Amino acid sequence: MSTPITRVEIRFEQDVVHARQRARLIAELLGFDRQDQTRLSTAVSEIARNAHQYAKDGEVEFFIEGDAAAQLLGVTVRDHGPGIPNVSDILEGRYASRTGLGLGIVGTRRLLDRFRIESQPGQGTIVFLGKTLPPTAPKVTPAVLRRIADALAATRTESPLEEIRTQNQELLVALEQLRQRDEELTGVNRAMATLNAELEKHTCQLQQTEKKLRLRNEDLKGFAYTVSHDLKAPLRGIAGYAQELERRHKTGLAERAQFCITQIITATSNLDHLIEDLLHYSRLDAETPSLADVNLRGLVEAILKDRSLVIAEQHIEVTVDIPFTTLRTWERGLVQVLTNLIDNALKYSRDAGPPRLGIRAEALGNAWRLVVSDNGIGFDMKYHDRIFGLFNRLVRADEFEGTGAGLAIVKKLMEKLGGTIRAESAPGQGATFLVELPAAVAKESTS
Repeated sequence: MSTPITRVEIRFEQDVVHARQRARLIAELLGFDRQDQTRLSTAVSEIARNAHQYAKDGEVEFFIEGDAAAQLLGVTVRDHGPGIPNVSDILEGRYASRTGLGLGIVGTRRLLDRFRIESQPGQGTIVFLGKTLPPTAPKVTPAVLRRIADALAATRTESPLEEIRTQNQELLVALEQLRQRDEELTGVNRAMATLNAELEKHTCQLQQTEKKLRLRNEDLKGFAYTVSHDLKAPLRGIAGYAQELERRHKTGLAERAQFCITQIITATSNLDHLIEDLLHYSRLDAETPSLADVNLRGLVEAILKDRSLVIAEQHIEVTVDIPFTTLRTWERGLVQVLTNLIDNALKYSRDAGPPRLGIRAEALGNAWRLVVSDNGIGFDMKYHDRIFGLFNRLVRADEFEGTGAGLAIVKKLMEKLGGTIRAESAPGQGATFLVELPAAVAKESTS
């Protein structure tokens, strides 16, 4: 739906000036800012001038299109000239005219929200221009249209010289805006240069910090390795002397002394295992995984075979649900992960009646999930994260043997594999550990 505002006939150069002035005034009364007023008046002036120069006459119609919130100021410039035979070439910038035909059309197209041109040789040209009203502008009602009509009627047409003066003022305003934008851009560039300098400084500091941390980690690993080895020598001495006392001088010792010797031997054995686990944990950071094709079912069966005596003695019910699948993964790391999880399941379910161990694997589309479950003592899920910490134990050493490093080692191994591990459990309800290997590592090929 279109509502007309006014119409200007184009026969003389003064009419082009008149159309431009009308366009500026209408845009101002409709709430357009100074910049959009200039764009609209310039666009109307360019197309009207084309109609006058190349068609000798024409008309400019102003109207409001639409009755919803998003209304449009539309302008139709129509002439009765020879038409333009190469409109598409002009719009795409492929046409160059010595008289300037087409330059105004291309420039106008960039100024407004809508632009359409229809032209046929011998039938004249129609150009439609449109600019959406600002969001802050009120809806154009009949009262607004009457106010615009009164303002247009009361405004006299300025002379070409006055129009040139007005255009010069607009040009000065545009140049001032450009100068301000240039200053703003210069300020932004300075700020960006400062930020870049600060970023480079922080990057350099981060690199230095990273280097220091890397060296510190190397020092810590070396320290752990050295201390562990240095601890082993006196530990072996303590264990050796205690074993000699037990073996050669036991009969002459009191019962309390014999008890103390047994405790020393047990403590040195536990400490030896603790040192070995610490060495193993510290070496993991320096170890680089090497990928190989691994038969998952065969790997699990080999681990269970090594523990067949314990399984038989404790009458453990074992169920295995693993397809004949080959995974592209780090074999030694996966063996260590499954070994630790299976050993934990055997240990913590030995008092169940009967003990049960379940091992299964399932494809998730983009990953493989390995599940190891038991019906042992379980644990409270509020300690879920704690069980994966180094040397963190939820049971007393006299109840179940171990150092508390097994699950910490498993977690670090999974990080190196790019996988995850989590647990589901409840006190007295057993535990289920779920290991997921990403598809990039767990690359399936069934046989």
